[in-house]
Amino acid sequence: MEILVYIIGGLLAGIATGLVGLSAATIIAPLFATMLGMDPYTAIGIALASDVLASATSATTYYKNKNIDLKNGSIMAVSVISFTILASYLSSFTNPITLNTTINIFVFFLGLRFIIYPVKNRSKNGEMKKGKWIITQTILWGAVIGMISGFFGSGGGLSMLAVLTMLLGYNLKKGVGTSVFIMTGVAFVGAATHIAISGTILLPLIITCIAAFIGANISSRKANKINEITLNRVVGAFLILYGISLILVFFI
Repeated sequence: MEILVYIIGGLLAGIATGLVGLSAATIIAPLFATMLGMDPYTAIGIALASDVLASATSATTYYKNKNIDLKNGSIMAVSVISFTILASYLSSFTNPITLNTTINIFVFFLGLRFIIYPVKNRSKNGEMKKGKWIITQTILWGAVIGMISGFFGSGGGLSMLAVLTMLLGYNLKKGVGTSVFIMTGVAFVGAATHIAISGTILLPLIITCIAAFIGANISSRKANKINEITLNRVVGAFLILYGISLILVFFI
């Protein structure tokens, strides 16, 4: 039964990463912590490790289609990764029950975000806007996203996508591509920090990573063919129902 949960969680997480740049940890961490009773901090570490492969394979596909901005995305990458390390360390002092409950609630509101304010193209040229204030905002938002990624193990990819499309003017495809590229590094340092502090469980780590890799590889190839409005609604509805289920299971 547990192995089935590892496989399903990894596949769903990889698919979400490939389609909209959603962090694989959004699916995996609350699932393992709530359904399997795994320590939330350990679950986040495994989820972030899975995110490395899922984000890397998605980034490769987007790079082949010239939808990653390596140069300008590096500014945000440095800020996000730095604060991910800090948040990963600080979250180790959080009460496991509090951390688990917070993650489940976070998933629910993330789903609402997809429904109410869907991610969509907001720029025709997909180029970064200029100006010192934009760079400052990029660094500040990078710090916020890094804290979210390190503490919750989820939400960083979607938050980054929102900043890249709405603040920096990327089109949706380049936003997703750049987001998953940055998330590869973010997930790596976050996973390394979590595993170094609390250790990990080898079997779920291996199975989940492989399943996430497969899911991301398939979905990233299909992402360009799906209507973005429909995609937002499907992902949003899934996350809302998923979050409600996790909250109910946890409290019941």
